[in-house]
Amino acid sequence: MTEYIFLLFAILELTIYGYNNMQHESFAVLKEDVATAVNKLVNSFLSNKEYNQDEVQNWTASLSEDIVKTLKTMSTNFKFCVSCVILQKGDAGMHISTTCYWDSNVDGSVAIKCENNSMYCIVNIFGVSF
Repeated sequence: MTEYIFLLFAILELTIYGYNNMQHESFAVLKEDVATAVNKLVNSFLSNKEYNQDEVQNWTASLSEDIVKTLKTMSTNFKFCVSCVILQKGDAGMHISTTCYWDSNVDGSVAIKCENNSMYCIVNIFGVSF
């Protein structure tokens, strides 16, 4: 009888907290899938666009929101922070540095760089478990 109660509790726990929450214990497990999904999303977004300084602010906001929505479908075990920079191609250099205080055993980050003929897009993603 005790085994059945324990099994029922385990099933309820999976149902209440969701399989997705238990699937990924660390960001390292997700990192490759995150990079692939975001790379695909950004390249698709940039594919038919030419750099336009009047539109870039809207593009970065839209891309960031779309990326967060995509990440939330991949795992509900993390809070995600996304930064997106779009830079016109040219002779100017750019250096970016980011850091975060976290538990390196479960949290993580990934940086993605995409480009088309007229611009670069750099996306930094932080996944912090909760």
